[in-house]
Amino acid sequence: MTTTAVTVALAPAAPRVAATRRHRQPAPNRRARAGVVAKAVEIEPDGVLDDMPEGAPSPPAPEPIAARTVSRAPLACPVSLQALDDAGYSPRNGLRYGKTDGIWDLTIGAATNARSSEPVSLQDLARSFLPPELRGLIPTSSYLGTSTFETPQVAFAYERGWRDSFARAGFPGPDEEFRLAQAKLLPFAAGKCVVDASCGSGLFTRRFVKSGDYGCVVALDFSDAMLRQARTFATEEGLVDGKNEATLTNQEDLLFVRADIARIPMTSDSVGGVHAGAAIHCWPQPREAVAEICRVLEPGGSFCGTTFLTPQLPFADDETQQRVDAAMRELQAAVVGRAGGARGFRQWNKKDLRDLCVECGLVDFECDIRGGFIFFSARKPAPVA
Repeated sequence: MTTTAVTVALAPAAPRVAATRRHRQPAPNRRARAGVVAKAVEIEPDGVLDDMPEGAPSPPAPEPIAARTVSRAPLACPVSLQALDDAGYSPRNGLRYGKTDGIWDLTIGAATNARSSEPVSLQDLARSFLPPELRGLIPTSSYLGTSTFETPQVAFAYERGWRDSFARAGFPGPDEEFRLAQAKLLPFAAGKCVVDASCGSGLFTRRFVKSGDYGCVVALDFSDAMLRQARTFATEEGLVDGKNEATLTNQEDLLFVRADIARIPMTSDSVGGVHAGAAIHCWPQPREAVAEICRVLEPGGSFCGTTFLTPQLPFADDETQQRVDAAMRELQAAVVGRAGGARGFRQWNKKDLRDLCVECGLVDFECDIRGGFIFFSARKPAPVA
């Protein structure tokens, strides 16, 4: 008698079984979720278990048992900010987005059915002759804080020595920074989608996935080179299978998305938490970026991040520090402007970060300062009943 192999979900306390789809096995160090495990059994085509004695009465139909579910990343068209379907299509405006080498490009102008095939500048022409992994040698941004991380050299070096240098400024190291982030993201974001904004090489993205605390993790960055490096590391650690799936639903736990932080391609009120490690000092438009973060957060969700603190004046209060820092930035901008230099990295003080969060509608600002390092967090308020 021929049999058919299907996958069923088993609940530990119940003997019944119910058919469900097969999921990619999680990484070995990922915690089991919801007490549900997948097991393959042999079932006869008529639904009777293969090892039942002949002539025995058929058992009653099994009651449905909830299978392990995974949060779907709420990706959206960067133009309309309306949800994309599973194939990356925007029904609102007809734009279609795709991914290359496992990375979704959700920047404005990246729609595959609207992108010009002709280079529009000498830079575009030169970039078109390079293989994809080397196109970052000619950055697309003129802002130093962004273009620096578009280069494949920096992407390669980031976790191979570059990030270690942050310790001189007081950064406590990835493990402690991850612990600080987890304390603010959880428990609200448990089982939900979390965004690792300006993820770089995925230093924290991989920790979020391995924790098993989240339904899905979106690794978001403007740099294609950084995302390629992040996906390489994730593949080497068994977090993705290395295939280039064509739909949004094929990746259960982790998505790589190229996007502008000031135009986050996600639907409103859809994300459980946002983390930005060593990132905000590189953003060309931090006010617009934090406003976007507030838009995509669910009410109650947290935004947290780390950055470099301005040199602290002895015995100065927060307002004095803020005024002095503003004057120094104006002076620096004037000098750089006369010299024709590129704008780039910015250091922050506590009050500037607090005011930025308040301006964008976030509440409950908190921070942890250690030398030239600051960890900060705030949350999106719940609606008033």
